[in-house]
Amino acid sequence: MTNGQCQPTVAQALQRYPQFCGNLTANNENAGYSSYHSFQVKAEKRVSHGFMFLASYTWSKFLSSGIDQQFGSGSDQYAGLFSPYQRSRNKSLDAQDVPHTLSLTSLYELPMGKGHRFLGTSGGFTNRLVSGWQLNAIFRAQSGIPFFFRSTQCNIPSQFAMGCIPGVLKGANPFVTDFGGWDPNAGPLLNKAAFENGLNGGVFSFYPGVGSRTTNIRQSPFHKLDMVLEKTTAITERVRFQIRGEFFNIFNWHFFTQGTTWGQGGAIVTDIGSPLFGTWTGAVTTPRNIQVAGRLTF
Repeated sequence: MTNGQCQPTVAQALQRYPQFCGNLTANNENAGYSSYHSFQVKAEKRVSHGFMFLASYTWSKFLSSGIDQQFGSGSDQYAGLFSPYQRSRNKSLDAQDVPHTLSLTSLYELPMGKGHRFLGTSGGFTNRLVSGWQLNAIFRAQSGIPFFFRSTQCNIPSQFAMGCIPGVLKGANPFVTDFGGWDPNAGPLLNKAAFENGLNGGVFSFYPGVGSRTTNIRQSPFHKLDMVLEKTTAITERVRFQIRGEFFNIFNWHFFTQGTTWGQGGAIVTDIGSPLFGTWTGAVTTPRNIQVAGRLTF
């Protein structure tokens, strides 16, 4: 920010403090807003006969006005704020709103070896070979987070720190097809014609659009299953050896990466001013990962 060096433009004259160039920033301003409401259910079976199970489900809604409303729309790390001068428009679904989340966790000690159902009378080497096996699994499924839509073809004087946010036209379907049936090589996922100014290249001239900071149009849902198979062997009374195999995303499920910040991450181009709008960026979730570890305790 500089003083006394501003160009004499109409935009600068309309500023709250026209004698200062650039955007004002209040480092300690308490101007943000957020609210979170949820319905949560949990079912648990405590360890019995070597088996434990825990299931939890959350139905929620997360609203916010962004991390810091003092920043302008150009600050990508602040989740696509609309403008510090029209704060009422910043309130919307939060970038990390996930309405449905299901988690399942289980632990099962295989009933083999001395004192168990199978091979319960075995001893010596046989007992050490078949006992101490345990299988753990974690499954998670959740809804997609909201999309951001902006236009980089935004002809608004920079002094206003305002972004151009296209609204969805009434009655129009923003999707060409749903995620489940979409082939990224066949065409875009999103329908550019369904968005404000979409048919004129996403150009906004001295007009910010009527869209919300974060929409209720959802990105790709997600689910994942991780498993651990481990065996603990008692070598002596004080010495134990454990070997474990960890299988992350064991079925190698792939989903389009979800982006939580405008301009960063995400699998779909959401810039209405880009000729690539609605196409795939190549980002996907991580593939199957297997690792083996051993530990000696004494």
